Amino acid sequence: MQHIISNVSILYPRLNQPYRFDNGERRSVSCNWDADGAAYDTSFIMDKEEALNLSRVCKEAYKNAVAMDTKNKWPEKPKRMPAKTEKSDDGSVQYIGKCTLKAKYGSDKTRPPSQVDAKRNKLPEDFRLTTGSKANIAVTVVPYNTGEENYGVSLRIRAIQVLELAPEKESNDPFEVQDGYTTDDPFASKPAAKLEEILDDEIPF
Repeated sequence: MQHIISNVSILYPRLNQPYRFDNGERRSVSCNWDADGAAYDTSFIMDKEEALNLSRVCKEAYKNAVAMDTKNKWPEKPKRMPAKTEKSDDGSVQYIGKCTLKAKYGSDKTRPPSQVDAKRNKLPEDFRLTTGSKANIAVTVVPYNTGEENYGVSLRIRAIQVLELAPEKESNDPFEVQDGYTTDDPFASKPAAKLEEILDDEIPF
């Protein structure tokens, strides 16, 4: 199922080339397309309306997958979703999603996500999108069920339309990489708030 997520704020984009997570360095590093774990990905912040719409689309896709797969038994509801809800430092609610595209499937190299500007002019493959940029994201909604409690919905990024490009921030700090707290991946570094504590009536994810 194809879906467009509109007017999001980009977080930690890794789209100009494949990246993988390096356990030694405790961060994502650039790599060749055929390296283990190589992928393109970005996180993004949505408003509530987009989050609710994405939730409905993901649940519909999962429900359709359950109905169509007559050979395998799927749990009734997805365990994992491609977004979460967080409280920011000022107490406001943020809806954060993530989409990924593996750099290869089997032994076949994947075409990188296309990137275009607001007028649909194609940007170069090594174009460096920046955190804080505004964009529309085209994704494929992918339900999955691999067993062993691993079932849910993921987003496979297909294309990005850049609406506003934020300035790139330069890193000039004197420190070396250390084990500990990191904002490199918000899905791993900061626990999500319980949705029941944030939303009174409609739970998006």
